[in-house]
Amino acid sequence: MFEPLKETVALLRTYGDKMPEEIHLQLQNLPEHWENNKKLCLRVAENAAPLQAGEAAILREKCQ
Repeated sequence: MFEPLKETVALLRTYGDKMPEEIHLQLQNLPEHWENNKKLCLRVAENAAPLQAGEAAILREKCQ
């Protein structure tokens, strides 16, 4: 997923443009952070699903 970013940095390097070391470190760590955030989002969605279902049931009762 992050391969295009790495390729862009490599292309810029071929033209003599140097990226700060911080950029290279971020590109190395980005996939791990992305996975952690993705897992967190899935956990939040799983925890919120019953609450949403309960609210939907309340709204259905009010509308009938």
